[in-house]
Amino acid sequence: MTYITIDTKTKQAKKFVELIETLPFAKILKDPNEATKKAIEDARKGKTHKAKSLEQLFSDLKQ
Repeated sequence: MTYITIDTKTKQAKKFVELIETLPFAKILKDPNEATKKAIEDARKGKTHKAKSLEQLFSDLKQ
């Protein structure tokens, strides 16, 4: 797979994205949904769960 980021503010870029969307082997991935955006924000703020082991992680998740 190859990932390309396109700034779609220009008319030319928008046309390029339209062209890509017509190709059977290409898929356009839009911005992440709100839940994903919040998870990214939380991770950047350090709001993560830390466990010393896999067993502790699963134990904590069951609570």
